[in-house]
Amino acid sequence: MRGFKNIIITFFLSEFSRAMYFVSVTWLLYQLTNNAQYTGVLVGLGFLPGLVLNLFFGVIVDRFNRKNLSILANLLCTFSMALLLFFFVIDKVDPWLIIGVHMILQVSGSLFRPAIQAFIAECFDKEYLPKVFSQSSSAAIVGGLLGASVGGLIISFISVSGSMLIVTGSFAISSLSLILIRGKVKQKQAITKRNSIGKDITDGFLYIKNNKFLLGLFIIMLNGQLVFHTTLGFLSVYTVDYLLQSATIYGLLDATISLGGVLAGLFGTWWWKKVKSKIALYSLFIVLVGLLFVGVTPILSLSFLGIFLIGLGTTWIRVLLQSVQQMATDPEYHGRMASYRMIGNQGSVVISAPLLGWIASNFGANYIFLSLMVPISLCILLAFFQSNQEPFTKITRKIA
Repeated sequence: MRGFKNIIITFFLSEFSRAMYFVSVTWLLYQLTNNAQYTGVLVGLGFLPGLVLNLFFGVIVDRFNRKNLSILANLLCTFSMALLLFFFVIDKVDPWLIIGVHMILQVSGSLFRPAIQAFIAECFDKEYLPKVFSQSSSAAIVGGLLGASVGGLIISFISVSGSMLIVTGSFAISSLSLILIRGKVKQKQAITKRNSIGKDITDGFLYIKNNKFLLGLFIIMLNGQLVFHTTLGFLSVYTVDYLLQSATIYGLLDATISLGGVLAGLFGTWWWKKVKSKIALYSLFIVLVGLLFVGVTPILSLSFLGIFLIGLGTTWIRVLLQSVQQMATDPEYHGRMASYRMIGNQGSVVISAPLLGWIASNFGANYIFLSLMVPISLCILLAFFQSNQEPFTKITRKIA
């Protein structure tokens, strides 16, 4: 598969850079301000623009060259990091500069994800998409793990400037890896330029409305995303308040969910071939068992097993159903469908996080995971009916 290695390198270096960057700037921001509220502002303001702009990015991805947009997004990250590095060097960094650069980085990420997904869909034959998406996801998770670990070591033993220099270089190499992809991509039908952006956005929603199969996929994927990000977000609270364990155990649990994600990426193609149209159904069941183990008992071994199963199952849901989505979507709608999926994924986390925080405060952190069993159980029912639908069975038979 021409360009496959470049895609893997791009995903690895992009997530390596983002993880190292985030570890570095959150640590520095707290050192500068000694105020955790700035960290909250960093996360909140960074997340907000992408949530709004995803609607427009989907249309942009469907109108313009997806490879060029992916490169542009990565180059924007490179120049943003170079700007931040410059202010580090001249010792003129302040909290609002960090927050401003973070917003630019998050916006570029919101463009990069649908652009690269649509670019992959038009570069590779459909039967290869599960392999490409699963292995690129695995590369991204490994990159994120290494980036966070190496970033922590560098800011401890060298400097934040040294960390930012590596981040800038990694983003630049990631961009170069995309530029070096050669070969003619499959032609896509361009959206007519006479349409307004508002009309194209509306057409995208009508496309979903008329394609109940895609809507079902989005519902399952947003719940997989909800479980994954909720687990990451509340894992420290769960470790301290429910397991009564130290930061060391928290770190190991965090690594365990990542390990589940890495293995899911490596064995994604095998899992698809093994269960075919039942990929969503069985993956959701794995997540349900993981939530049960984490929620019902503070026995450490069961908690580790449950966290591992959550990482495994949610990654299969997010990555393999993303492949199904790309295979089921007409090429001229790839960008908008990827962006609309991201809106659902991010929106589910934003809406549910306050409620789950209230549940943790009033009933205990383990009840977060028991509560998440409700939407996952409903998704299992949806996946059962969907697994027998012709579009799903037809697509899942296609794999290299």
